[in-house]
Amino acid sequence: MLQIAFIRDNQEKVIKALAKRNLDAKVLVEEVVQLDEKRRATQVELDNILSESNKLSSSIGELMKGGEKEKATILKEQTVQLKEKSKELAEKLEVLANDLTQKLYVLPNLPADIVPEGKHQKTI
Repeated sequence: MLQIAFIRDNQEKVIKALAKRNLDAKVLVEEVVQLDEKRRATQVELDNILSESNKLSSSIGELMKGGEKEKATILKEQTVQLKEKSKELAEKLEVLANDLTQKLYVLPNLPADIVPEGKHQKTI
């Protein structure tokens, strides 16, 4: 299976190499790259939310030690909202990762440079 980083960095090379096998892989390669971009953006968003949640949690502890329960309660409500959002993003991330993996399974390995072009046209 081709690695997503290689596909992302060498889209044209992958398309041209698969054309040797008479496979029109342009659409599939574009779909793979788009899914990867969505997956990466979702991961960044999830990481940011988890980081914010951790910061709020440490602030809650400090506020409770300082006797500021009202402020701590407000922050607790915010962490609950962040946890719900992080759960949604984690589910979305899992779906995107599964979709990406399925697309990568369909995409064949590249032929060696010395392989001649095939005779029959196929589409993926």
